[in-house]
Amino acid sequence: MNVSQTKLEVESSKEILLQTILKNKENLDTNLIAIAIKDYVKNYDKYIDEKKRLLDIISSFKK
Repeated sequence: MNVSQTKLEVESSKEILLQTILKNKENLDTNLIAIAIKDYVKNYDKYIDEKKRLLDIISSFKK
């Protein structure tokens, strides 16, 4: 994975998060938005770690 692809994935993820917040803005307060952002960051880190692990497994089979 190159830097450009990683940046695109991060920007896409942020855009999805912000769109979700905007769609539900009438039902969200500041505290819920903060919780949503914290959950997003926590889950994004887990996603990146899992993706790296899977890519390592795949690359080990190619050798």
